[in-house]
Order: sequence, then C-alpha cells, then structure tokens
Amino acid sequence: MTSTSPVYRFDSSADAPLSEVGGKAFSLLKGSKSGLPVPPGLVLSVDFFAPWFAQIKSTTQWQAFAQADPDNLRKACDDLKATAEKLTLSAEQQKSLSDAMQSLASERLFAVRSSSPEEDLEGTSFAGGYETILGVTPEMMGDAIKRAFASCLDFRVVAYKREHGLQINEPKIAVVVQEQIASEIAGVGFSLNPVTNNYDEAVFNSNWGQGETVVSGTATPDTFTVDKLSCRLKQKILGKKERSIWLSQNGGTEEKLNYRSGEYSLTEQQIVQLTELINKVEKLYEKPIDIEWAFSDGKLYLLQARPITSYVPLAPDMVTKLGEKKRLYLDATISVQGIHKPLSPMGTSVIKNLIQQVADHVLGLPELFAHIETAPAWVEWGRMYLNLSYLFHTAGRERIGKVLINMDPLAARAILQADESIYIAKGEEHPQLAWQFLWQLPEYAVHLLEANIMPEHAHQHAQQKIQKFLHEIRDLHDTNTPVWKLADELLLPTLRMVLKCSSPLFVASRVALERMKTIAGPENEGDLKKLDRALPNNVTTEMGLALYRLSQLPAGSASFDKAWKGFIDTYGHRGPTELDIASPRYKERPELLLEQIEMLRQSSTPDDNPQKRFETAQSERHQAFKELCEKVHEKGWSKLSHFQTLYRVWETLSGYREMHKYLLIFAIAQLRERLLKEADKLTRAGRIESRQQIFDLTLKDLEASEQNRNYDLKAAARQNREPLDRLAKVSKLPAVIDSRGLILRPAAEAVREGEVAGTAISPGIARGRIKVLHTPDEKPLLRGEILVATATDPGWTPLFVNAAAVILEIGGMLQHGALVAREYGLPCVSGVENATTLWPDGTLVEVDGSCGIIRTIEEADLPPKTAPAS
Repeated sequence: MTSTSPVYRFDSSADAPLSEVGGKAFSLLKGSKSGLPVPPGLVLSVDFFAPWFAQIKSTTQWQAFAQADPDNLRKACDDLKATAEKLTLSAEQQKSLSDAMQSLASERLFAVRSSSPEEDLEGTSFAGGYETILGVTPEMMGDAIKRAFASCLDFRVVAYKREHGLQINEPKIAVVVQEQIASEIAGVGFSLNPVTNNYDEAVFNSNWGQGETVVSGTATPDTFTVDKLSCRLKQKILGKKERSIWLSQNGGTEEKLNYRSGEYSLTEQQIVQLTELINKVEKLYEKPIDIEWAFSDGKLYLLQARPITSYVPLAPDMVTKLGEKKRLYLDATISVQGIHKPLSPMGTSVIKNLIQQVADHVLGLPELFAHIETAPAWVEWGRMYLNLSYLFHTAGRERIGKVLINMDPLAARAILQADESIYIAKGEEHPQLAWQFLWQLPEYAVHLLEANIMPEHAHQHAQQKIQKFLHEIRDLHDTNTPVWKLADELLLPTLRMVLKCSSPLFVASRVALERMKTIAGPENEGDLKKLDRALPNNVTTEMGLALYRLSQLPAGSASFDKAWKGFIDTYGHRGPTELDIASPRYKERPELLLEQIEMLRQSSTPDDNPQKRFETAQSERHQAFKELCEKVHEKGWSKLSHFQTLYRVWETLSGYREMHKYLLIFAIAQLRERLLKEADKLTRAGRIESRQQIFDLTLKDLEASEQNRNYDLKAAARQNREPLDRLAKVSKLPAVIDSRGLILRPAAEAVREGEVAGTAISPGIARGRIKVLHTPDEKPLLRGEILVATATDPGWTPLFVNAAAVILEIGGMLQHGALVAREYGLPCVSGVENATTLWPDGTLVEVDGSCGIIRTIEEADLPPKTAPAS
C-alpha cells in the first residue's frame, strides 16, 4: 500500500497522513496500532473521493454555491448536497473498497462515519455537523458512504467553517467504515471534568444500547465522575434515559422507550475499566481527550478518540503531575488588569522583562522568578499569574484573600473558601530579602517622609521629575540601540521612577486614609467613603475631563486643533488594553476619541456634564470632610489637627495611584514605536509577513535574529502564537485555577427575586437602562445608561462621563473602573458573576452602589430623560 493509497485498513502498518484521513480516522488508526480495543475497520481517504469532488465542481450547483451570499448559502448547500447524494462509486472505487472489506467480517453490521481533515483537531470540533450511519449491511454500504460524504456539504458544516475562518470552497472528507459493536451499554467519556476543568477527574455519560442517544443529546444519560488516580467513583447522577437505540439484526436500528431508566447503566467494575482506558488514551495522545466507547458481551471497545477543544489549558511548566502536590494561581491579568484575552507574545515578553528588572535591580534576587515553585508570580502564555501557594506560605490564605477583596471580590471569595492544606507550599525554599533591597529603604523612607510632612511640595517635586522623565524617555526611542536592548533602557528607568517618585506618594496617601478611618471610627464609614470622590491630581480622571473640554470646542477650529494636540501629547500613548504592547494607541486610532467627543457633544448640557458632575462630587467631598471634622473635634483638638493633616496628604497625593501605570504605559508606547519601525524593516526584507507580526515575536527572538540572520522569525511567530490562540478560543478564562486545571468559584450567595448581588464599590443609587459592552468601541454608551462590562482599563475612561452607574464582573475597590467611578461619583457594583450575560441591552435596573445590589425595575421608576445639547 503506497503512502497515497485511497484506502487504509486499521490492521495495516502503513502510516496514514492526517491530511488524507482526517482527525477522527487518524486517532482510530493510531489507537488500533497502539493496542487499544478499537473495532476493526478501514478509512476511505480524501484521495478516494477526489473523482467525486471533480464531478461536483463541474456542476451548476457548485457555481451557485461558490458565489452564494450569506442569505442564499443554506439553499446552495442543500442543492449541492442533493447533487452529491446522487453520485455512484466508479469501478475503481468499488474495487478498492471491496478489496479492503475482505479483511472485515462480512456477517457483521457496520458503522459509517465521516472524518474530515478539519474535524476533531484542537480548536475545531464540528460537533454534530458530520453524518454517522449505524447498522449498515454490506448491501447498504454504497448509500451509507454517499450520505457520510455528502455531509461535508451540509449547511451546518459550511457555516461552522465560515465562523472559524476556514475555507469553504475546498471541502475535503474521508469516511470510516468500522465493524459495528452491538453494544448493551455505550456513551462518551472526558479525560477531564468539562464543568470544573479538573484534569484529575474523568467524567462518563452512558445509556443502554448504542451511544448515539448520548452523542446526539436525544436522551438524558447517567453521569459518573471518577478520580483518575485511584479510579474511585466520586459522584453519580441517574439520568432519565428516555430512549435508547439498538442494532437491528436485519440492518439499521430500533428504538426503545424508557428501557431500564430507573437503573444505573454502569457498574463500579465497568467504571474502573473505563477510567483505565481513558487514562491510556490520554497518555497516548498527550493531551485531554474525549472518547466514545461501548460494552458488548462484557468487553469494552474504544469507538472514537479526539482532543477536547473546549477547556482551559495551562502552560506545561504550570501543571503538576497527577497525584503531586498542587499549586494555586490567581490570573492577575483578569483580577488586576481586567484583560481577558491573552497578551501578545511581545506583550508577554515585555512584562517578563519588567518583573525580571524588579528581581534584579529592586529586590536583588535575580533567581526569584527562575522556578515556579518559589516564584511569587509567573508570566506565561499571555497571562500574568500570582502563585498563591507561595503567598499562602509567606503570608497566609486569610491575609491574601482579604487583600484581594479590593481587587477582585469573586476571586477573593473563591480563595477564602478553598482548602488551604491542598495548596500551601510546605518545605520549599523561599528566598529572603537581599541587601540590595534593604539598602534602598532609607531613600524610600525619605520620600515617604516628605509626602507626609509637605504633601504639596512632594506633589510639585514629583511633577517636575515626571515631566523631565517623560522627555528623556521620549528621546530614547530615537537612539540606535537595538530594539531588544531598548526594552531595558526604557523599562528600568520607568521602574525606578515609579519606586522613587509615584509609589511613595501613593503609599503615603493610603496610610493617611487608614489612619483617618481609625480616628473617625467605623460609625462614620459612610462619610469616609465620600472622601474618595473627585480627588485632584489623578491623571486618569484628568484625561476624561480634558476629553469633555475638547467636546465643547467647535470642531475644526484653531482652538480645537490646539487642544487636540495637547491632549494627544499628554494621553495619546494610552488606549484600550494598553498594557499589551500590541494594542494600538489613541494617537494611532484617533477615531476612538473623535467618536467619544461627538457623543459628549450631543449628550452634555450646561447643567449635566462631566465637569459639572465632577464639581458636584468635589463639593460633596468637601462637605463630608467638614462634617467629619466636626465629629472628630468632639474627640479632642489634637485628633482633629491630626485628622486634618492626614486629609491634606490624602487629598493631594491619592491621585498618584494611577500614575504608576501612566508612566509604564508611556514607556511601553515608546518601545512600540521602535518595534513598528523595526517591523517595517523586517517586512521589507521578507523576514516577517506583516508589520503586525512583530508582536507575535519576543525580545529574545529579535536578539537571536540579530545574532543569526538565518533565524526563522516567521516560524518563531507561528510557534509563539499557537498556545495563545488556543487560550483566545476559551470563551471565559477563570481568575482562580490550580495546577491540575480545577477552576475555583465562590459559592453562590442568596438574594431576593429580581435582585443580583455584587460588591459595593462606589456609593449612590442610579436608575437607567443596561448597556453591555465587551470593548469600549463596540457601541455608543448614551447619557444616563448603565455601563455593564467584564472589567475596564484606562481605555474605557471616556465612557464613564456618560454612564449613570457601572456594573463590573471583575474587580474590587482598587480596580480601574472602581477608581474612576468613585472619582466621577458614579454608583458602582463589582464582582457580579456573568454580569455581561445577565441583562439584555435596554433592561431597566436600579444600581445601589452602597449595598452592592442591582434590582430590575419598571418604566415608571425611571428618572425623566435629559434633553441632549443642541
């Protein structure tokens, strides 16, 4: 048999290429050769059906299909499929089939299944699209093969291909012919738990008879969850098993209703056999697998095996082996930054560079991030993780959980409810603080002292240093330094500026606030929360107000052009998902800002605009401070004096919490400009395919490329993208996950009907219509609407000026959206699980940011509409 043979038998030693037999057949051939209990069979390859495709492409139905628009595609597919079902096997095809069938038992019935080269690969499943025909007799074989072949032209398959960016004008198909197992019990199995993502559990669904009812979902199967290491049954759920399908002796199938529906279909011994089988299959394929299986006359058969396409994968170095001590991770990309899709390879590389700079030059611990067992954080596959096991060991779960409540309440609850004993790192070596770090503390203490004693002077001093720093950093990207070295030259000074300038000021403000809370006492918590409103010197708040002021200038005027230039000079380096260096900046996509300006222009009035709301919130803060002073005065003059001094520190310096990221993003934007220049050179030289592909590379790739001109940058880019593309297909990445894939979620909290509970972030009550946004430029947010998002970063700030309130799925008191909401005096509730799917756009709700409750309301409860500005 040649390597391009049109037919491959399961018992043949020939290697079948995936492109010729498809994913389903490829796995069966591999399993059969490896000694797994696969029923005998054969594969009619893509080459076998080449003559049929040649005939099809010569028809008018094919021309109509190739030219069909989306509205006419279904009819074109139906017509083409009908044409395919009229084809007949040629003499050569019939001979190849007959010769191969001689190795199979002629008295048996057969299962005929399609196997596409695009099906059952990682990332594409085509679940339910292709055809399976059961109980096929030798006399029925020709028609069954035609049906399986024609299914590649089914509208469901074609639509799935279009949705996943696959070619629809070059269909390919192979067909599996396999001895049919007359099963008494059959079903499917998953080598991980598809609900919890737990790699340590296998889950089996089963029903009496054939497994078709389980695969097609036409009956509710029994469900068994098993520990893969011990093969111990952990949970079983009795299914209704409303119908079952059985092979008919004369061919075809017959149906039984409610057959033994009150009994479990698997025994514990059979469950052990299934677990042992799925462990073998997973080991063979070296990835999570789902299988179809059957028991017949007490023997277990493997009918299919394919990669699981819908699970959350972890980078290999983050995964512990089955039975080993597990680690627990928090995805800080989600919980801290509010970014759900993976960062680009270059973005990941830049963040890795940054944290290594922290280890080398701040902590003096260059090996701190070398080994995941003893690393407090880990950056891999476009994600930034905190190693909670390390942090549990050093600080304790309770303390870590309480700190994280201010970042991500849902994640914090999940962590606090986790079993610490499973995850805490014990007996591991944890590096101590180096002298290099201790040596820097006196200088840091001096900056803190200045901030506490002379906050206004500290602020002015910081602004001078920041402006000088920005000019120096801006000039750096024009040097001849290789771009991979430039990252160090940009990021290290930025890190030092954060540590020696903005960080001490922010820390001083937070310490001041905590001391104010102690002096005022818990009985004044409500007024204390108002002290967080409309604070000065916050670079993110200032960006939103500057955008509003732009909207009040005549478009195209000299004053607008001057103000626009000033805005871009100050904020043009920012933008949505700005932490990722691959993301375009405002100055590259000015249309994002111009749309917001136009919306502000239409929705703002003299009595209702961002500046007015900021001033109102500012007045409320001043009034709250005045009332607090009166109450504190009752506790003594010295406490009042101390309270007022602390308030000066808080009011002047708390805005610096946003400055750290502003400076970092500025440096990243300068590096981005140099990378784009480098990309233009590499594209002209043919070393990369496009300008954007440079962000699929890493700094190490660029270094290797400079040292070796034969270094294949295109191949490196494709390799770097592969795991990120897999992660990007996960609909919702988890915030808390362990090293065996288990996703930890908090227990649901009870609420009244019509209410949804979250975490109170910014006080106040607002009513309005829901507007769900997944990106800041997805659709307009009109004045008075309730912004609902998974999370936000500074690229969302312009939207807050129109919002009546904010609902966030991710984030706590220190998340960007929470900070800006408080600055604008907007009610905000965060930690609302599945927030973006709970309400359709236009739903009327009341957001109570004081107690963290969202209530559905009626039309009559809405405030009157504000007329837009003329």
